[in-house]
Amino acid sequence: MAELTGVGRSKWPAYFPDSPSAAVYSRIRIQALIARRDDSHQADAVVHLVWAGADPGGTFLDGRTATLRFTRQAGAWTPVR
Repeated sequence: MAELTGVGRSKWPAYFPDSPSAAVYSRIRIQALIARRDDSHQADAVVHLVWAGADPGGTFLDGRTATLRFTRQAGAWTPVR
């Protein structure tokens, strides 16, 4: 959500650049998601998801994909690039 809306980006300063989000989406919903162990990267888990939302122009699109990687640090999941 922080990637798409810009809200909450300060929670992960190492993941997001200092600049604000370029694209601000609204009405976001997750359509499908799968998570698995990720042994091939510097992450503990990889998450593939399909999402829908209204782009900055207001056009609602579904079937959009994203891949996110996470590592476990101090008992919390942290996104990594």
